[in-house]
Amino acid sequence: MPKKVEEEKKDEQIINTEAAKAKVEEVANNVKEGATNFVEKVKNDKALMGICIAACAVVVIVLFVILSNTVFNGSKNAVKRYSKAFVKMNEKGICKSIHKNMLEEQYEDIDECQDAWEEIFSSLKDEEVKFKSYEITNKKELDKDEVEEYAEDLEEKYDISEKSLKKVYRFSVNFDAKGSENDRKVYIYVGKIKGHWYVIDQENRK
Repeated sequence: MPKKVEEEKKDEQIINTEAAKAKVEEVANNVKEGATNFVEKVKNDKALMGICIAACAVVVIVLFVILSNTVFNGSKNAVKRYSKAFVKMNEKGICKSIHKNMLEEQYEDIDECQDAWEEIFSSLKDEEVKFKSYEITNKKELDKDEVEEYAEDLEEKYDISEKSLKKVYRFSVNFDAKGSENDRKVYIYVGKIKGHWYVIDQENRK
């Protein structure tokens, strides 16, 4: 390539680069100016400020709901709360893990539920059984037929709408106690009822 042509191409590239930089700076300045003007407008317009505050509040609430349903109210968290309450022998935590219809049918009210679990924990303490920790070792989603069986059972026994039960998971949980003879292995079943997870069944396993 002739030297003159090569130099002309380099000059053209430099010009294009500088033009691109200038365009980016122009856009950035326009955005900055627009944002500044908007902020000033919000400061001087109380109605607009109120709308912005309300919009921000809505965003915060939506994020909180999403976090609550995913982080705090997941199936595994329901099992963790129940298992933690069992290890700490906290009857209130146990009873809070149960759907109110099941609780009222089995115990009449939450106070009676707590009294019943207090007796269970008291008996364990008399036998010097003390749990140190728990471990969730497996999680299995029940199939459609198994979920339907639970749904029918919940509606028949506890007046919980069959359609409200969407999913059921079975968790394998090991409870370690002082003295291996007191260790316990159980299946804990949790069901999603109207967006919330509850312990709906439990059984011992080998």
